[in-house]
Amino acid sequence: MARKETIAEGITLYLGDCREVLPWLPTAADIVVTDPPYGISHSSNHGASWQGQEIQNDTDTSVRDEVLAPYDNVAAFGTWKTPPIDRAKGCLVWDKGPAFGMGDLRFPWKLSWELIYIRGTIWRGSRDEGVLKGHMQVSWESRGRSHPHQKPVSLCASIIQKAPLTGRMVVLDPFMGSGTTGVAAVSLGKRFTGVEIDQKFFDVACRRIEEATKQADLFITKPPPAKQETLGL
Repeated sequence: MARKETIAEGITLYLGDCREVLPWLPTAADIVVTDPPYGISHSSNHGASWQGQEIQNDTDTSVRDEVLAPYDNVAAFGTWKTPPIDRAKGCLVWDKGPAFGMGDLRFPWKLSWELIYIRGTIWRGSRDEGVLKGHMQVSWESRGRSHPHQKPVSLCASIIQKAPLTGRMVVLDPFMGSGTTGVAAVSLGKRFTGVEIDQKFFDVACRRIEEATKQADLFITKPPPAKQETLGL
């Protein structure tokens, strides 16, 4: 079973395994901006509520590759520890700043950066630097961080802005987490579809994205309060 939340017209979130949900969706995505499992069996964040919790489907990159395969225009976060996404045409580097990069303390450099793989031909705009700086994320749960791998809204927004999305074109995040891509999309007035497998993070994403719709100058019209449906997948 999967749950569907219609936050606003053009903004739909699904609780469930994206491999089961995506074939049911009536509209194809125009771009995918996502932070998929990296394939490194990672668990982290000492002292956070998610301490020791492993990311689902993170034992290898097979789920990432299966889910992203049908989509032509993709921006996907990744790591040097595993291969890039298929058909990647380039790679960006997110400079996370000096506060990040704990990693292996025996290694005398902080890995305060992450990779973002890009594929597709939709991307346009000014030719900016491939190292993305100035996008900072709160590092402590007590100060507002809501996911162990949460990304800055401004970072996701800067990527979405490189795609000339118009009309009913859709941004998709099949590994939605706490909904940062969705917050960025609706803040830019874009349609968004998100899927998240974890109930806790799905609820956080619903709250954050609904709050973003109240603040953004959207091209969409808000319906009555968020509609919840159960899908028989």
